[in-house]
Amino acid sequence: MVLQGCSSGLKGIPEMPADAAEYRAGAGDKIRIAVQDLTAADGEYEVDDSGSISLPLVKAIPVDGLTLREIESKVEAAYLQAGILNQPVVSVQPVELRPFYVMGEVNQPGEFKYRQGMTVLAALSAAGGYTYRAKTGEVAITRTIQGQEVTTRADEDTRILPGDRIRVLERWF
Repeated sequence: MVLQGCSSGLKGIPEMPADAAEYRAGAGDKIRIAVQDLTAADGEYEVDDSGSISLPLVKAIPVDGLTLREIESKVEAAYLQAGILNQPVVSVQPVELRPFYVMGEVNQPGEFKYRQGMTVLAALSAAGGYTYRAKTGEVAITRTIQGQEVTTRADEDTRILPGDRIRVLERWF
């Protein structure tokens, strides 16, 4: 009789959907906005706890959960509706995004600065790699998707996003 190695339970957790890897703004993110023909609006803005940014002349604009292109459209619409610009052209770029977190069976768990294009493997490397007790190759990621906290399974090639919480589980033997 051969004993099979046991590991902690990721079997019941669904895999990360492919469309969940698109950046969406959240509280604490800093973005740079440039509005053509309106230099007073050009600058860096932080998404506040309510999920909004405050722009000159149009006040607060809710951006929580929006992609960069959706934020551009929303800012353009705000300046158009306010009658400030007839054909607003807006550019939005990320400046500083929320950190991600790695916990569990890694050598240096904690909070880490996010860089665009990061994968689980890069995140684990930032956390000092796996411990000898870690279940390698697969992790659990908790991410906010459409306002809901969702925990999914992911492999080392899965892209991570700002605010993700990565948990490396322990293998049993």
